Amino acid sequence: MKTILLLTLQTLYAVSLFAQTKDISIYTDHKALNDIFVWAKRKARSFVVTGKTGPVNVHKKNQESAMVAYVPSYWAGYPLRTAFYSRDFCHQAIGAHLLGLEAENFTMLRAFAASAGAHRKWFPLWAINFDGTPYTLDYKSDDNFVREIPAVFELVEKNAQLYEWTKDQRYLTDPILRQFNAKVVSDFVMWHDLKKTNGVAESDGSGNIFKGTATYNEHRDQTLIEAGDGIGSQYQAYLAFAKLAKLNGERLLAKKYTQKASQLWDYFNTDWGVLANTALYNRGYDIKHQPVSGWGKENSWFLPLKEITDVHSDRHRNYLDYIDDQLSSAEGLPENIEAITYIPELFFKYGQNERGWKWMKYIISKINTVHAMAALTGTNGDYPEVAFVLVANIVQDMAGISPITDRNGIETCSHLPEEISHIKVSNVKIGNLIYELEQEGRHKSILSYTGRKHVSSWRAGFVGSHPYLYCNGRKVKSSILEKNGVVYSYIDLKITSGQQYTVATQ
Repeated sequence: MKTILLLTLQTLYAVSLFAQTKDISIYTDHKALNDIFVWAKRKARSFVVTGKTGPVNVHKKNQESAMVAYVPSYWAGYPLRTAFYSRDFCHQAIGAHLLGLEAENFTMLRAFAASAGAHRKWFPLWAINFDGTPYTLDYKSDDNFVREIPAVFELVEKNAQLYEWTKDQRYLTDPILRQFNAKVVSDFVMWHDLKKTNGVAESDGSGNIFKGTATYNEHRDQTLIEAGDGIGSQYQAYLAFAKLAKLNGERLLAKKYTQKASQLWDYFNTDWGVLANTALYNRGYDIKHQPVSGWGKENSWFLPLKEITDVHSDRHRNYLDYIDDQLSSAEGLPENIEAITYIPELFFKYGQNERGWKWMKYIISKINTVHAMAALTGTNGDYPEVAFVLVANIVQDMAGISPITDRNGIETCSHLPEEISHIKVSNVKIGNLIYELEQEGRHKSILSYTGRKHVSSWRAGFVGSHPYLYCNGRKVKSSILEKNGVVYSYIDLKITSGQQYTVATQ
């Protein structure tokens, strides 16, 4: 069946912004990190296919194909396959934004959204050719195509995140995106909650990826009908949909899905995640509706990654230790490097900076190692996800740069490990503004920006309880909040273009 993915977007957004904006860069007192950032930028951009002509539906060497014009996009998946994959795209999109690939991100997200419909029970395609058509290796018919539940929800989450970074109104108003998001959090859940009826999207339990699986973990030890990465991603999709609804002025809808997210979190922490006397968490349910604990790779680490675990519980804290222990073992460590690329973000998120850096260093050390699927990829560094995610790990997770959701602005909080005492990140684009941030350890932040907007917002944060912070030497009473179980102190500032501001803990 011919899909609607032959996009008119290719003519509207054919010029990638990375060629038009100032280039993001870093400087640190850690030479290897400087070098890897340069490598990651170059490598990630080598996967961009915008404006090119090439083959489609290729999945093996020396395969013949017609040559077609490509839509704005980049490789997200095995380099031998001429397609972008939903799971990979979701994990690469923030790094892609930081590299200026805004046209590509919008086109690819919209392509996935456009591929979903009632005829596919609101599953988007798993993989899409660079010309916007279904990638036939993973699509045979509307009843026979690869699909994995977490990706559906992650696409909704990514829509909200890309709006936050770009302030591009199309992420709020595009009718294809709006319909997809609304159907995912309603009809999709309803149509995939038939066996264990509890409001959690499920698979048929066959374990066949062409019939749909509950988890990203394709190297599973047993079949799950519901999985930890599925329920965690569903929780974040509800929050993202509520955020998008609020930004669109739909307050009742926003309230409804904020409540649904809260209810799902409660259900996980009082029932789904903790039954059967497990000392840690269940990471799924089997075909007999029995809870499954133990190590499940993605369906384990996605639980805290998606923030559905109770950060105030010993169970959560012990689970972070468990994840690190499992990954540090020969039996628990995934063979495929792209799976491990989720781990630095996970530990930085919970203020475990040394562990985040430990796993970043591990990934960096394995870049030139032959990939587990060498025939499709070559070395680990040739897998696109590695380079894109390293860019995001350094800028967002380690330097601690994130956008402010409801206005043009920036939020910062250093997560530098002890091994790195200084980092300067230049040309970070949020909305239409370009920021430069220096982090001196975890005690001083120096910020400036350029752009047409005369006044911007800066939430300058630091881990720990500091009754006062010092802005350009002036003592200012701080506010205290807790995020992901970590106490932060911050001040909110109005800042002016072209001026430099320093906030420090003393």
